[in-house]
Amino acid sequence: MDSILTISVVIPTYNRKNLLSDALKSLAQQTYPSDFLEVIVVDDGSSDGTREIETEAFPFTLRYFWQSNQGDAAARNFGALQSKADILVFLDDDIVVEPNYLTYLVHANDTRQNKIVVGTWNFWPDEATPLSRAIHPSLALDPAHLITKLPFRDVYCNNMSIWREAYFKIGMMKGLNFPGSSMWCDLDFSYRAYRKGFEFLRSNKAICWHRDHFIRNLSDYKKRMRTASYRAVVLFKKYPELLSYVPMYYDKPPINWSKDPPRLITRKLSRSMISSRLALWSMEQIANALEKRNPTSTILPPLYRRIIGGYIFQGYREGLRDFGQV
Repeated sequence: MDSILTISVVIPTYNRKNLLSDALKSLAQQTYPSDFLEVIVVDDGSSDGTREIETEAFPFTLRYFWQSNQGDAAARNFGALQSKADILVFLDDDIVVEPNYLTYLVHANDTRQNKIVVGTWNFWPDEATPLSRAIHPSLALDPAHLITKLPFRDVYCNNMSIWREAYFKIGMMKGLNFPGSSMWCDLDFSYRAYRKGFEFLRSNKAICWHRDHFIRNLSDYKKRMRTASYRAVVLFKKYPELLSYVPMYYDKPPINWSKDPPRLITRKLSRSMISSRLALWSMEQIANALEKRNPTSTILPPLYRRIIGGYIFQGYREGLRDFGQV
């Protein structure tokens, strides 16, 4: 690249004033030239004083916008429409970035516009739990490789970069008409990009940290995954072929006795049994006991995954009942 690219960092936020403040402070430490950087905060109807960030001083240009509660997909689109920059970087308000984050993202984007580049994220070290380590193990990255190719399903909009023109070419973010977080707008977006021939990359040097409060305890996380799986049915009804690209739902649909191979039938029967209310209650009692008495037990990680898989199953089946078969 012969010239320095301009960047708009778009952050949707809702009632997370303190987390947003930490995200902005980390952006203030970027090595990327601040004259070529702006941060666009789209407040999706907060009532916690988030607007006060307008009065704070940052080395970059901060632009604050308020909209009535329309969800994170609409907030990202609104922010993108306000930008005139070369590159859009989407960050969630609970993401903290390392100083070289933007520099490495821009380097990975180069001059080709048919790509989406994400950074490398892990859970915030001080808030990591046995549950978070079970769900999202720390990535073992090869330092010899600065960039890794990804399948489109592994692209998350909690930290994502794309050329601005390409964002509109793909058709921007689209929610599923549920209130609050859309949960699946990133997969919807990346799948549409995949169908247009885009490639998906992860910069192994663009490091960021996710301060996800849902992952701090099993009770919150299982509810979140059940809700996400309930809404996933709407996404798969929109793109039925997408279901085959998402392994976590491979054994969640009902058995198709005329088409499913014997191995899949066996797997679906097993998933149904271990996802019953009694089975989940029993596994949760064991997990609660281990958390108190032996939180480093090697039994906990697979137990967490089975429990969460059970709630994914329940949410998905509930969605099928309400929205119809995929």
